[in-house]
Amino acid sequence: MDAPAPHRFVARVIEEAENKIHEDSVARQFGFHGALVPGVELFARTTTPLVAAWGATWLSEGRIDLRFRRPVYDGEELLVDVTDGRLTVAGSDGDVRCLGSADHTADRPGLAGLAEAPVADQPVVDPVVGPFGSLHAQRTVEENEWYLDAIGEPLPLYREERWAHPGLLLRLVNELLSSNVALGPWIHTASHCHFLGVARLPAHMAVHGRVTDVGRRGRHDEVRFDALVLAGAEPVMRVHHTALYRLSTEA
Repeated sequence: MDAPAPHRFVARVIEEAENKIHEDSVARQFGFHGALVPGVELFARTTTPLVAAWGATWLSEGRIDLRFRRPVYDGEELLVDVTDGRLTVAGSDGDVRCLGSADHTADRPGLAGLAEAPVADQPVVDPVVGPFGSLHAQRTVEENEWYLDAIGEPLPLYREERWAHPGLLLRLVNELLSSNVALGPWIHTASHCHFLGVARLPAHMAVHGRVTDVGRRGRHDEVRFDALVLAGAEPVMRVHHTALYRLSTEA
């Protein structure tokens, strides 16, 4: 397998989001210079050189571990570099904004404990260790094409093959969190993803999840959970997801 080539892209806040940390005025209340680019969109464009080099193999059996270390603001140019499996996403100033690793293949992860679970009557204020209520959604070719345009994805294979973009799949994992937990402004901080198969659209998608840990990171409340994304009945992605689900403005 060829090594992924260095890749530049411009980070964007692509739409008005329910998560107001992606708006200037709210982000500044928490000490940021402006609206944060969503982690899921940084993840989406970080996958571009991996798919360019490794194609369907990576989308079916590869992995990526990505941690968001520094804020990224709308319009910033970033450079993705993968060297000996180590992955960095750096700004034009050389400061590393995201850090992780990637492989074109990986051992298939266990899926135990990630099964259909009933949805609560309403989202909870604080998650607890245990299952999340499952999420179900229809994903279409048109939605995928909108997403490709919005993030500026240059690879044609998603349109040609009608494959769901990895970022669109990871968005479902965020939706699993927001459908189970009553969120204000929050921050996605890391995702460790194993790909299990290509999702061809249109498809009915299901996401099952389980909270593995709830605690504090600095002054913020943090949740970690595992999620399994299925297209039809077929698993396509397993994720260990980390988020600061409640932010504090205290110094």
